[in-house]
Amino acid sequence: MKKVSQQHIYLIWILVTVFSASAAVLVRLCSIPAVSIGFWRAFGAAVILLPFWFRAWLKEGKPSIFNLGAVLAGVAFGLHFSTWCWAIQHTTLANAALFVALMPLIVPFIAHLLIKEKLNKQEFIGVVLSVMGAGWLLSRQFMNEPGEMGGSIVAFLSAVCCGVYFVIGRKYRGKQHVILFSGQVYIVAAIVQGAIAYIFFDGIFVGDTRSVLSLIGLIIFPTIGGHTLAIYLLRHAKTQMVSFSVPAQFVLVTIVAAVLFGEIPHVWFYPGAALIVAGTLIAIMNSNNEQEEKNIEQPE
Repeated sequence: MKKVSQQHIYLIWILVTVFSASAAVLVRLCSIPAVSIGFWRAFGAAVILLPFWFRAWLKEGKPSIFNLGAVLAGVAFGLHFSTWCWAIQHTTLANAALFVALMPLIVPFIAHLLIKEKLNKQEFIGVVLSVMGAGWLLSRQFMNEPGEMGGSIVAFLSAVCCGVYFVIGRKYRGKQHVILFSGQVYIVAAIVQGAIAYIFFDGIFVGDTRSVLSLIGLIIFPTIGGHTLAIYLLRHAKTQMVSFSVPAQFVLVTIVAAVLFGEIPHVWFYPGAALIVAGTLIAIMNSNNEQEEKNIEQPE
């Protein structure tokens, strides 16, 4: 057994941020329906993790293959994947990433309901600022680019699903091995999205060569790299610290979108973005991260 240092936690947080930020660009390069993208992300990750999952399963004494927490987290995770991909396909990358960046402000309320993590005054102030920013952006979009409103709203719903996934993961993962929990979550997420694909979209699609390569990248970097490490990090840090990677991803995505796709946000985008990011920073930086004061052990 070994103790986890703060330097280790910060390094994992940086990797989660960079890997997860790559998702927006890779999704934009895919030419298949959003739910198919989400399915292949989850299914591919489950397949790659299978040998590691089996080894961990044997080592842990062959526990139950599925548990309630993993199933609930998997449903939320699958819905987050599909809605996030749809939002990216129907608005700019910066806009989609910004509305998903509201997730850290949603997490405290979900965490308070499910795992009794305390809310504080600063988190409420952060929510007020971010709601003002979101309201500003939606009003500007309604007046200037109404076609982007659908993507913004769905991106917000994706943030809610992602917040539920994070909190459920923190509540139910406990001392369970990260690979065991992740494998269950990915399988359930794939099943949920596969069912949606066949019911509403006439099946699951693969796409052209560029789409296939992008899907492989999605499986390796943001899914296995980003989300699996995020689940690992949830055991060693408060939920809000983990979700703080989301506004950081927004900054990275906005820069990359401008360089690769020439997506320069409109002037009216920046005031709303500033309010949302400021609100998120206030909420996260003033959250009581009791996990940072504990020496938590992890299985080797």
